Amino acid sequence: MAGIRSRTGWPAPRAGQLTGSHLLASNTPGHRFHAELSGQWQETPAARLHHDPCAAATHHALETARSTATRYPLGEHQAAQAHINSRLGTEADLDDIPVRLLWARVELTVTVEDLAAATALERRLHEEALNKQSRRRRQQEAEELHQTLAATPTLTLAYWLANHPEATGKDTVEAINQLAQQITDHAPDNAWVQAARLLQTFVERLDRDQRANLVESLAQIMTRYDEPRLADDMRAIASGMALLNGHASHNPPGPDTKDR
Repeated sequence: MAGIRSRTGWPAPRAGQLTGSHLLASNTPGHRFHAELSGQWQETPAARLHHDPCAAATHHALETARSTATRYPLGEHQAAQAHINSRLGTEADLDDIPVRLLWARVELTVTVEDLAAATALERRLHEEALNKQSRRRRQQEAEELHQTLAATPTLTLAYWLANHPEATGKDTVEAINQLAQQITDHAPDNAWVQAARLLQTFVERLDRDQRANLVESLAQIMTRYDEPRLADDMRAIASGMALLNGHASHNPPGPDTKDR
């Protein structure tokens, strides 16, 4: 039986409704929106009609909805729904297909359980991003400090002692001079790596009074090299450590007692 034709000789265009439940991926990894699709489609005149115009219209509506839904986290389903429907609310002719989408609409919902899981996931991802950023910043600071200390031997020694005020003692001027001379003569490339090791071995054998004397001796050296601020900082740190341990800071030995 022949199909019904219009007065112009073309068959009457088919039309129909869009319905169905679908899942749309959200911006939250592993979580999706529940979407109820509704709408209306209509054929357009063409020499060769589409076999399933409803499927073509549904596909177009879902592709439009998916491309928008992926921009939103699961907790922003209302905003995502408004954005999607603003794009689907007007007529649109499908590319290379004789079908027109008259209008479409989606209603997005999320379950309480999905929302709670998505919120926990987003919080965890945020914390991981902050921790990664913090580790990257600490690594950068360490690299910058390493470059600075490697280029400035005097600062290397001062930095080590400032962070280890307990590791100080007497007879430091002679010991440090001998240490510097030995390093310069035998290992100029890795001088201050060896310096740190030798200095650590040296101070391990000193008592508290000897270490306090070492701080004062190094502070005097820094002053002679026009670094009075570093000298004051070293004395302040050593004094603070002595008070923290229940002892008053020690005064430098006088010239009449140096060789006793």
